[in-house]
Amino acid sequence: MNRVPHFFRTTLVAGVLFLVPIVVLVVIIAKALEFAHRFSDPLAARFPVMAGHTPLLLAALLLIIVCFLLGLLARLGPARMGVAWLESTFLSKLPGYAFLKGAGESVLGQEGQTPYPVVLARIEDAWQFGFVIEELDGGHRAVFVPGAPNPMSGSVYFMGPDRLRATNVTVSAALKCLRLLGAGGRRLLPDPGEH
Repeated sequence: MNRVPHFFRTTLVAGVLFLVPIVVLVVIIAKALEFAHRFSDPLAARFPVMAGHTPLLLAALLLIIVCFLLGLLARLGPARMGVAWLESTFLSKLPGYAFLKGAGESVLGQEGQTPYPVVLARIEDAWQFGFVIEELDGGHRAVFVPGAPNPMSGSVYFMGPDRLRATNVTVSAALKCLRLLGAGGRRLLPDPGEH
């Protein structure tokens, strides 16, 4: 009887955690477009050809150009040092920031040396995707085992090597499989029984 309220509560929280980044992204883009309209509307008014939806397109184009220029700026040494300082001073203290950053880089295809190797972690009688967060003394590892369909929430386990199996799965592929409730797992792990 106690399982129903727990299931409802955890599912509701997972839904909120899944929705929050999407809402934040939509609000940020809407605010950025609103700001870009301040510059594009007077320009569009000067050209009669630019009536209708063209001011919106011009604002979107302006926003893309600004993002591209900021991307170029971010590649410069001083800007990278500033971001590194900001991360080490503030952002690294936020729970889950390093994992989210690594996952974001993976999704954007900037995955060189995977910061958090994807493993199969044995939880009771099942194998689950996990991410090795840290190597501990005695061969144990701190492993984050994400939930599905929201892999940004989950549990942390301290596990011995006998309960972990290495994989060749990328972070982005594992996260996608979790978001799709296991769909695509056959391609990632052709024979899970071998693990």
